[in-house]
Order: sequence, then C-alpha cells, then structure tokens
Amino acid sequence: MSPIPELQLSQTFKLAQRAFSEVLDMRHFDASLAMAARVRIAALDKLDLSRLIRWLGWQTHARNPQALTRIERVDQRLAASVLHARSRLPVNGRPALSGSPRRTA
Repeated sequence: MSPIPELQLSQTFKLAQRAFSEVLDMRHFDASLAMAARVRIAALDKLDLSRLIRWLGWQTHARNPQALTRIERVDQRLAASVLHARSRLPVNGRPALSGSPRRTA
C-alpha cells in the first residue's frame, strides 16, 4: 500500500467534470450540453465546486482559446470564478505570488 492517500472525488464532481469536458470538446457550442452542465453545477457542494473551478482554470489555460467563452455561456459567475482561479495558477512552473514575496534569512 502506498503511504500517499488517494484523492477521493465524489460522483457529482465526476459527472460535472464530464459535462464540462463535453461542452469544451464540441466543435460548436451546444445549448443542450450547456444546460446539462448547469444542472451538474447545481448538484455540487462548495468543496466540489471549488475543485471544478480550479480544474476549469487549468482547462482554459491548456485548451483552445474559446474555452472561457463557452464557460461564460454556461454560467457567467462561474466564468468569473474561473478567471480568478486562473490568475492564481502557476505560470512557467512557478506559483503566482500574491502581494509582496516573503524574505528569508
């Protein structure tokens, strides 16, 4: 057995992640898939919603340029949260600093 604990993802999170993957992967925006994604968002608790927001932040960084636009078309508040999460993602392998960096001795 590994001493590193395995990440446990809830079923509602996995379904929401799948729904957004479909929205982001489609060639053209599909309103029925967007509604399915919205339904999945409503089922998430706060912890799973924050996980989804961070995951979507990575997706907007790594995927096609219209990923954020598609998230906005699903939910504008979610898109604003994704933008905020994206600003805190590591850039070039280094975490984004908030405020002034700490000085060490």
